[in-house]
Amino acid sequence: MEAAIRWSPHATQHSPRFLIIDVATNRLRLCQIEKYEKKKVKYKQLCLRDKLPNYTAFDWSKHDETIVGIGSASGEATIVQIDPDRSQGEIVRSYPIRHQRKCNTIAFSSTKNYMATGLDRVRNDVCLNIYNLDNDNATSTTEPYKKLASSEAISSVKFFSGQPEILVAGVARQCIRIYDLRDSSTSGVAQYPTRQVHNIAIDPLDENYFATAGTTGDPIVTVWDQRYVKQRSSNEGAVLEFRPIVDTNQPKPTTIWSLRYSGTKRGTFGVLASTGEFKIIELAQHFHQPATEQSSQAGPHAQAWESQHYTKRSHNLRYPSPDDRDGMQDPSRVVAYDFMNPGNPFAGTAALALHPNREIEVLRVPAPAPRINVTALEEIYKDRTPIIKPNRREGTVAEDLIELQNQTLSDKLAVSPNPRDTLTGRLDRLNVETSHRSIPLESASHSSHQMHEDLLTLAYPDVKIPLDDYLKVLQTQKRRCQEGYNLDCRKNKDIVANDPWLVDAWNLVERMEQHAWNDGMAAKDSLDLAYLGVTSIWSNELTMYDQRLVDPDAKTSESVFAETVSEICEKKNFPPFSGIATDRPDNRQLCLSLCGWNLSKKGLRERCGLLVDEGKYYKAIVLAVFQGYKDVALDILKETVRAKQIENIGLGAVIACNSVNEDQRHLCSWMADMTDEPYLKGLLAYFITGDWTTVVEMPQISLPDRVGVAIKYLPDDKLTHFLKLCTQETVAYGNIEGLLLTGLTNRAMDLFEHYIAKFGDLQSAVLLLSRACPLYIQDARWALWKETYLHQMQVWRTFLERTKYIKDHNLKSVSRDGLATTKPSSPSVSLRCHNCQQNLALRRDPRTSRSYLVPTAPSHHHAPSTSRPLRPPRPKGSTTSPSLACPNCNAQMPRCGLCMMWLGSPDPSKVGAAQTLKEEDMEARLMVFCMNCTHGFHGHHARDWFARHAMCPVPDCQCMCGLLK
Repeated sequence: MEAAIRWSPHATQHSPRFLIIDVATNRLRLCQIEKYEKKKVKYKQLCLRDKLPNYTAFDWSKHDETIVGIGSASGEATIVQIDPDRSQGEIVRSYPIRHQRKCNTIAFSSTKNYMATGLDRVRNDVCLNIYNLDNDNATSTTEPYKKLASSEAISSVKFFSGQPEILVAGVARQCIRIYDLRDSSTSGVAQYPTRQVHNIAIDPLDENYFATAGTTGDPIVTVWDQRYVKQRSSNEGAVLEFRPIVDTNQPKPTTIWSLRYSGTKRGTFGVLASTGEFKIIELAQHFHQPATEQSSQAGPHAQAWESQHYTKRSHNLRYPSPDDRDGMQDPSRVVAYDFMNPGNPFAGTAALALHPNREIEVLRVPAPAPRINVTALEEIYKDRTPIIKPNRREGTVAEDLIELQNQTLSDKLAVSPNPRDTLTGRLDRLNVETSHRSIPLESASHSSHQMHEDLLTLAYPDVKIPLDDYLKVLQTQKRRCQEGYNLDCRKNKDIVANDPWLVDAWNLVERMEQHAWNDGMAAKDSLDLAYLGVTSIWSNELTMYDQRLVDPDAKTSESVFAETVSEICEKKNFPPFSGIATDRPDNRQLCLSLCGWNLSKKGLRERCGLLVDEGKYYKAIVLAVFQGYKDVALDILKETVRAKQIENIGLGAVIACNSVNEDQRHLCSWMADMTDEPYLKGLLAYFITGDWTTVVEMPQISLPDRVGVAIKYLPDDKLTHFLKLCTQETVAYGNIEGLLLTGLTNRAMDLFEHYIAKFGDLQSAVLLLSRACPLYIQDARWALWKETYLHQMQVWRTFLERTKYIKDHNLKSVSRDGLATTKPSSPSVSLRCHNCQQNLALRRDPRTSRSYLVPTAPSHHHAPSTSRPLRPPRPKGSTTSPSLACPNCNAQMPRCGLCMMWLGSPDPSKVGAAQTLKEEDMEARLMVFCMNCTHGFHGHHARDWFARHAMCPVPDCQCMCGLLK
């Protein structure tokens, strides 16, 4: 690193100064910004200090603006004055050392006038010297105030701003160590073994956290919590580790040049690599606490949520820029940076970036998306005034969405919608209708997954619908829950009828459940293969055997898996596999059954009849050909042509032939160019090429049918490659069609993680996984998703639906031994505090207490190292009685709407001793609330009032509570 830039710790908006450090030329330049021209900075030089000794470390004094400390290559520390009022620079003071060696780091304290220097290792000499500049004068000695780290090379050192007598040092290739200068010991107050000991940076907005980087060629950044380091906790010293933090696919080894924390936003730091890559990382914390049993399970994501710290955002402000061929550097490359902490003229986080030609640019972190106020009713408010509301509901949620999505897709493809079409039929007809109108068709090349994305995103940004329609879409999950969206597959398919892909997912789950009914997917004394996907069944592999062993003492291997598949096929009376020659016919037959392919001619005729009734004529014909029943396809073709549902284009003659000649091949090519119907195009493509691979590789055809064709006609090695590649692709893109491949396994958790991130449909993910979690899958993400969904139902006030889901899920989560695998959930209907929304029941058991939701007290510098949630101070006028205050936040109970006494207190008309309470009406001890206006009453007061009135007794309420009984 040949140059650096430092923003002045004493800068203001009227005096925006910075320092350019030219290490190669031994020069310091104090500059001041004159103006900003977009991103470029125009500055003037105030002071120049050159002909300095060769230095390898530098720092700007936080105590005196005119003082800069440099550490020379010989180890001598030098104080240089950079006062612009003096024309000639001078070296204020030098601090020689006994054994010459390189000075690696130098740092100033904030309020105390201390300076620390870290040196290379030499035997029998200290390597960390602390100088007290207040005690120095022209006649005093230059001996250090403190001598630390004997015979240990110090690679980096930093003082804590809020604790000026405490510093953290990196001992090369050994550890990070915290020193307290008030301590007489020289061994430090705490240390943690690690090799990431360079470029120490402390977060000035939360000094509990600091970051360190790896050595040359090791671009690793570790974030530490000094409270854990002081505890010497070997398991929790580092809260996050980025390995690597920058791109390492470069011809030269990548090194972290600079690591600094932003002083304007907590938990935000920047990283500059030797390749020119510059990125900003924003950290955050969550408060989810996974169950101990779940977090202890093995798996790729077993510890995903154990740490409370995670990366909230990552901004790549510059990407790696390799050098030119002639050796000259890219002029736009960033060689140094520093955050503009004090006196920042911009809103948000900004940094000064230095280029090789010494031009300076301001790089600003993109601001987060603006926040709008959306109420629980999906209304947008501004200054307590509703600006816009969702459109009025016309019917069920599926009917409303079908109308909206029909219009959206038609706008994108420039087609007038037919109101009589269902959405599934509409999607099948869009291509044919547009071809007759000679309009360029974008969807002809769209995959099935792309069509699904257009459906879920309402074709944004190609089509922009009114805002009130968007607000109406926000109510989708709530309305589905209110309509009974739960674990009943048949009912769910009607509720999500607007999404054919989601309907197919529920069809798949229903098919898997039918296969698993009465141990249909288990072999005696072997394995239970319920809810496995096509990839696992074809590969004869399981990721977790423990939950699927019928006999706990049974052996598990690939041969046992294959025997289980054969026994399942024999139990289900599957016909022999008819297709390509294979070594695993039973696996193919079971996979075809999971794909929904009918293995008998009778079943195929029934399914094709349903497709014809839905208007999917070509799909019915083509699927019959795909499944090997050409006679069924010809019968359907004759019936549809006779009924004039499709035109006679000579397709029957081609289907009936065992081989296609050259003239027929040209005819098929012509028909393929004239049609945009994906299934017909796929069949014609096979007739043209004679290779089923062309059908398998057509993304316009739905994934289950492509997989079915691959299972029936591809050789074993090609099928294995296709399933592996297709599984990886669907998981990466969050394609819900890939559920057929992954099954309800750990791979499905990865798929739904991307699906939720793209479309926000947490509800469907939880409900689809409920049959296998936690019965067959133990994953920390499932506990988080389920807890979030249950809390969301609580917010929606769908208490009965929440209770029904918990009941149904518990029934589905019973092991083969009859043991429940779920834990009891908190009651859906309970008395909750209006302040913290927690249960008013006293929480004395720490295992069931949700104390992590209680705000924590701010940390202090000399507080104990452990941080426990503390209760906030008691509100003014509250009581110490546990029956009259929330046990979580200590807020008072609400008042009775009639007597105005605190709920939970005895009847004020019967004041007396304990004997009076024994004679009290039992209903007087109850607390009742109106679910509409949320006003509360003593039970007997509400009974007497609503026996004569219907309106709420609270003035100006006008709620007809009495009619809601």
